[in-house]
Parts: sequence; C-alpha cells; structure tokens
Amino acid sequence: MSSAGKGKKVVCVTGASGYIASWLVKLLLNHGYTVHATVRDLNDPEKVEHLMALEGAKERLHLFKADLLEEGSFDSAIDGCYGVFHTASPVIFNVKDPQADQVLDPAIKGTINVLTACKRAQTVKRVVYTSSVATVLFSGIPVAPDVVVDETWFSKTQFSDVYPEMKWYVTSKILAEEAAWKFAKENELDLVAINPGMVIGPMLSSKLNESVAVIFILVNGAQTYMNVALPWVHIQDVAEAHIRAYELPSANGRYCLVESVVHHSEIVEMLRDLYPTLQLPNKCADDGPPAKTYQFSKTKAESLGIHYIPMKINIKDTVESFKEKKLISYNGTKMSGKIEMKVVCVTGASGYIASWLVKLLLNHGYTVHATVRDPNDEVKIVHLLNLEGAKERLHLFKADLLEEGSFDSAISGCHGVFHTASPVLFTVKDPQADVLDPAVKGTLNVLTSCKKFPSVRRVVLTSSMAAVLFTGKPRAPEVVVDESWISDPELCKESSIMWYTLSKTLAEDAAWKFVKENGIDMISINPAMVVGPMLQPSLNSSVAPILNLINGAETYPNAAFGWVHVKDVATAHILAFEVRSASGRYILAETVAHCSEIVKILQELYPALTLPDKCADDKPLAPTYQVSKEKAKSLGINYIPLKVSLKETVENLKEKGLVSFALQGSN
Repeated sequence: MSSAGKGKKVVCVTGASGYIASWLVKLLLNHGYTVHATVRDLNDPEKVEHLMALEGAKERLHLFKADLLEEGSFDSAIDGCYGVFHTASPVIFNVKDPQADQVLDPAIKGTINVLTACKRAQTVKRVVYTSSVATVLFSGIPVAPDVVVDETWFSKTQFSDVYPEMKWYVTSKILAEEAAWKFAKENELDLVAINPGMVIGPMLSSKLNESVAVIFILVNGAQTYMNVALPWVHIQDVAEAHIRAYELPSANGRYCLVESVVHHSEIVEMLRDLYPTLQLPNKCADDGPPAKTYQFSKTKAESLGIHYIPMKINIKDTVESFKEKKLISYNGTKMSGKIEMKVVCVTGASGYIASWLVKLLLNHGYTVHATVRDPNDEVKIVHLLNLEGAKERLHLFKADLLEEGSFDSAISGCHGVFHTASPVLFTVKDPQADVLDPAVKGTLNVLTSCKKFPSVRRVVLTSSMAAVLFTGKPRAPEVVVDESWISDPELCKESSIMWYTLSKTLAEDAAWKFVKENGIDMISINPAMVVGPMLQPSLNSSVAPILNLINGAETYPNAAFGWVHVKDVATAHILAFEVRSASGRYILAETVAHCSEIVKILQELYPALTLPDKCADDKPLAPTYQVSKEKAKSLGINYIPLKVSLKETVENLKEKGLVSFALQGSN
C-alpha cells in the first residue's frame, strides 16, 4: 500500500453507534475525515443521536443502514471510501445459545460480508479490523508476572472457556479474526488488526457496554470483587490507534493495546483512592489464590505512536462518565469529596498551557471560571469559546494581575484554582513593570483572593524549571535534578533569560511563604520547555525556538533544555488537584536535549527541510543532565516522547500558517 494515509480522507466505520466506534467517528471527524457510518437502524435515537451531536457531523458524517448478516448490505457505505474501519461485532459476555443470541454468525459472516464489500470497492486501500486480546491470550501458554504476551500469540478455541461467561464472545473473536486474515490473504486486501484489552473510559452514548459494566458493578453496590486479572486500556487510546494504523504506511499485522494488567483487587484500591467515601467491596468473590497478573508488550503499539493514558485516569474517566450520563447516583454520605469539586478557576486562561488546561478540564466535566485581561478581545478568547463544553461550562472573567481583588469574582465558589497567569517574556525593556511585578505581586493577589473563599480546597501554581535549576550545583550527564533543587535569585541573574528566570523563582518563593502563613493547600508544577500544539492563535515563547530552527536559522543555540509536551503539563495540573496525596513540587521534563539534538530529530522527521548545521558559538557544547521522573510518575504521568512532541509542534505551526514553506518528506 503506497498511500493509505492522510490524503485519503473518506472512510467508513461499521457499527458506528458502538462504544469504540463512536469514539473512532469522533476522532476521525476531529482529524478532518468524511465518515460513512453504518448502523442497523437509522431511526433509532439511541443509536444515532450521540453521533449526530459530534463536532463536524453536520458537514462530514453520513449515516448508512447496514446489517452484518445481509450480503451486499455494506456496499453503498464503502463505495468511494479509501479506508474501512470494521468495528461492528457483538460484544455479549453471558451467552447461553451462541446461535440464538446472535454472536457467532454476526462476528464471522459479518466480517466476511464487510471484507467482500471492500474487495468490490476499487478505492479501498486499507482495512483496520477491530479484534480483541481475546484472540491473543488463550493460547494455552501459562501466564505469570514475568510472562510477556505479544502479537505472536494466537488463541485457540479449545481454551476459550478459561472464563466460562465469556466463552462464546472469545470464540467469536478467534474465529472472526482467523476468517479475516484468510480472506485478506486470498484477496490481497491490506488488513491491520487492533487487539485491545478491556476498554474503559468515557461513553459517548448512555448505553452501558460490557467492558465498562465491570467498573459500574464495582461502584454500584457490589459485595465482592472478582478473582481475575484483566488487561485494560483507555477508549481514546484505542480509537487513536485505529486511526494511526490506517494513516501510517508501515503499519502491518496485529497491534495489542494494553496499558496494564490489573487484578480486580487493585481496581478497588484505585477507586478507593479516587473516591475515599465510596462504599466498595472489600473481599474477593472466592477464597482461591489471587489470579496471576502478566505483562503485555508495548513495542508495536509504541511504533504507532501510542503512549497510554494511565490506568488510574482510565478508571476516573469511567466513573465520571457514569455520573455525567446519570447511570449512577450518589448521596452526600455515599459519595463526597473530589467528585463534587467540579468548579475551578484558571487564571491567564488564554495562554499556551492554560488553554490546554481549560480544554482538558472541560473534557473532564469541570465548570471553569477563566480569567483574561480583556473578555472583549475576540482574538484572545475565540479559541476558548470554541472548545467542546465551553458553551455550557466555561465562564470568562476580567482580571488584572496587578489589581488587588481583581480575581475575587472569578474565584468565588470555586473548589480549586489553577494560577497560570504570569508573563513569559525572554526579552524585556522594563523588567520590574513588565515581568517581576506581574509575576510576584500577581501571584500574591491571586492567593489573597483564594484565602477569602473557604470553598477553595487546593491551589495549583504553574511555576517553571527556571525556579529549580539555578542552584550553583554543576550540571552534567550523570547529575539528576529533582524537586529539592531551588534556584538562587542571585544565580538567576547569570541566565540568558535572566528576568524570566528571576520572576519565576521569586514568585514561587513568595507563594510558598504565603500559603504556609495562611494555611492554603498548594502544589507547584515546574515544567521545562513546553512544546506541542498551540490552541491559541499567537506564537508563545517556548514554541518560538522550534519555529526559529525550521524557519531559516543559520545556527542553533549552544544550550541544553528539558522538554515536555503541553498535554502532559496540563494533565499534571489536573492530577495535582485531584490526587489527594499530591504535595509540594512536581518537575516535568520528558528528556533533556541539546539544541543540536533537536535539529537531528527535526531532520529525521523532515529530511527535505533545511536546518542549521552549526552551533551559534565555538564553545564546548552545553552539558545535558537528567531530571527525576519519580514524583511525576506518582501522579500518573507517562510522558509523550520528545520526537512526537516536536512533530506535533511543527505540524501545528504549519496548520496555523506560521511556517512559510512546504514541509515535505515528513516521516
């Protein structure tokens, strides 16, 4: 296959009303695809309303009626499509009669019917088939904590009754995948299989599906938990993997998707940590030895660029979805605490990090009070107003860092405050007025407002690695920087970005003193150089160095920086608010890389791009160093790799028209 990728923007998704398929349709629309979506009944609101409500659906979503058991039923939907995502298949666990309950035939014959339609349509370049780890795990090979399952494992039907209640589901998936590979080989169809574990996370429809039901049962009065260890993965990772399996020309074969294998007892413990007052089962359903966990290889998934959402977030997103969909209700004694702390304030909301923070908070169901300097400046706020959920749950407030009491109205009634507002200026004319006062006095003004309102349970301060690095300690490849490092204001003046570095150091110091004296629970997030896609229209200071490198720079700086993706930074802020045990500072850096290494990565990503090949000075290269990831991992952060961060940054710069050349030859 030579061109299954991004140029082929018309695709078909079968069984589009299902759990995985709905998310797949959502992300495909977000990626600009036109989607032909098949459903069994076009007039069933339960099947189609959530799809038609998706962003982009009005313009680019076309519904088709199709039945898995009807030959030729998918022809009209697949006609003219370049890619087909075949997700339609029954997911039913407790089956007594596999024929009567419509499990085997829809899975196997339905798959062949879809592939036959793909064969007829001359345009189809690749089929992505939604299989399951059920076709992988039951091979007869014993599992244990040191055993690593990978894509070379194939289940056998004689072992499909390991979990008796899932026997026919497992059998249907084994036989259907076998049939798919056989048909694809005989008919020269380019097929890629996605084999996810137990898929959980937010539901787009209100219908409870089988995999999410496992969590639902635990939080809805179960007396015991099952003695099983299952593989788990977030729905968004599964949907994203489907799209990447279609777009990436080198994708082939099978891709197992499992973030972690977890025993049910551990699920209960995570739920208890997230919702301390929730009544959960405290004993196992049987007295046998605990079912063994095992490992899943992530090598192939990582080759697609998949970096899993952590299990704890998966569980939280799932439970929050139950509440949002009104599938579960809590009274004041059964559930209280964080789940109800849904009103928060974000200062400086139009900024780079803050915009992403607002986006993710809205995605998590929060109501956000967002402060900006001028709510009437459409250029600064339109990207916020366009965010999903903004119409219902985003409220803008005017506030000025240097005006006392300016943040009172925004913070009133909030349970959490994310203070991101602070100048990020590397070149300044009046350091005191332009940088130092807004950073230090502004932070104290925000904290003073927080002190006024007892509803505020925690403040998350956006600080910087600038407040960490300038200690006088030497930096070298073997040196590990951690949260105990605190910059010395006098040494900050030796930095090439002196006033920014000094402002972040003084502001964080003032914040810690204030919260200690006033009994405020505060966490600081100290990110390194933040890169990744921009939501705001204007170029920010941390992304600017990447633009300079790709936009005609003749030299690269002789500097080594820590680098981190903006999504990881925004996620860390939310976790720092939500995780009760969070405390102190959290430094965020996926890796430390010299600018020469950044150039090498960019050249690998874009071989035809002209990049600087010499350093800005003849001095020895600035040394790299290490940054401890221990505290960040305790929040549940699994970093997006630097190469992915850089690619997403450049693609975003191109999308926004900030680069003046064609990025050809991207890898």
